[in-house]
Amino acid sequence: MTKAMEISILLVIGAVIGGGLNVVRGWNNSPAKLDPKLVAGGLITGVIGAIALVQALSIPADTGPTSLVLLGLITGFTADFGISKLKSDPKVV
Repeated sequence: MTKAMEISILLVIGAVIGGGLNVVRGWNNSPAKLDPKLVAGGLITGVIGAIALVQALSIPADTGPTSLVLLGLITGFTADFGISKLKSDPKVV
């Protein structure tokens, strides 16, 4: 496996975790049941955010795996959080 693939995979793993954490955060603040579509949407948003991050930034090859997963986690959480806010509050746009 090349280093570029490893960077992408670690970022996507972190982004999936981050998107999932934002879904759980929203579910804890809501009286509704957990909807599988929300979970899937959070994961898809996180993955797309991670792929965009890999394409937009030139991440050094010597970046450690912990840093990559944390960067992906932050990316996935903030991407899903931003999409959630835009969907729930139309005045934001």
